[in-house]
Amino acid sequence: MSIRELAGKILPPAMFAAVTRAAKKFQRARIARLPVLTEAGLHRILINDLGLTEGDTVFVHSSVDRLNLGFPFYRVLPLVREVIGASGTMLFPTYPNQRMSSYEYLLRGEVFDVRKTPSYTGLLNEFARRQKGAMRSLHPTKSVCAIGPSAQEITATHQHSPYPYDTPSPYFKLIAHRAKIVGIGVSTNRLSFVYCVDDALKESFPVRVYHKRVFEVPCVNYSGETEIVETYAHDMRAVVHDIPRYMRTHISGEACRDLNVNGMNFFRGDAPRLFDEMLRLAKEGVTVYSRSVYSDDWKRRARAF
Repeated sequence: MSIRELAGKILPPAMFAAVTRAAKKFQRARIARLPVLTEAGLHRILINDLGLTEGDTVFVHSSVDRLNLGFPFYRVLPLVREVIGASGTMLFPTYPNQRMSSYEYLLRGEVFDVRKTPSYTGLLNEFARRQKGAMRSLHPTKSVCAIGPSAQEITATHQHSPYPYDTPSPYFKLIAHRAKIVGIGVSTNRLSFVYCVDDALKESFPVRVYHKRVFEVPCVNYSGETEIVETYAHDMRAVVHDIPRYMRTHISGEACRDLNVNGMNFFRGDAPRLFDEMLRLAKEGVTVYSRSVYSDDWKRRARAF
């Protein structure tokens, strides 16, 4: 749970809104003082800092509001495409839950329409979702859209496990595709791929990250038919973590690294290498989560050593 999410739980709505406005104003002022990022500059960052090359499968996390762009935000997509070429595939998170947890969103009983439900994970992601040829996974809270030759294969089976980051999900398929994961304007605090380890180990994972309830959610597929998709939702009381600190402390720079370029945040990750390192660490009891939320069994095990 982030500081912002915690504040949203504690503060009265009017006070939280005022604090949020002030924080955004401060952030905009800070970004405006940074060097302007040109198209050529971002192109160099994509290649030299983020390590993208032709034919890559790349999962993009982004916040264009946290970049001092000297060009329209929608040019970011063609810049990535220029680097990875026609044989590469781009993926973007397209979560529909706005300013609330997945659990709270699912309690509202919304019907997810893979063709029409907007994404609230950033302007660039919603723009990507609307592109001709974009394919979106059928999942009510953790949907992913993809553009490129591997788009359909990567997104086709997300609905086949109640664990959102399990083997049928686009996130887990990044491993087999030897994908790169990048952050543009964001740090690894946004890195959703870390949850693949949780879902790979399931009950063996040191933290019980999900509510016990399995939601049965009506979802409209590309044929206009309604499918019932079963899914767990994260328990935000358990999802207490500091991903950037974990990466600095435990993960090799070849697997994942936060970057700062002219005051703006970026990160790069190698999906298969990162998964292997995180899985090994999790089996040893080292995860992105605070020890305070570990299961009683794991706490007893830790005291025994």
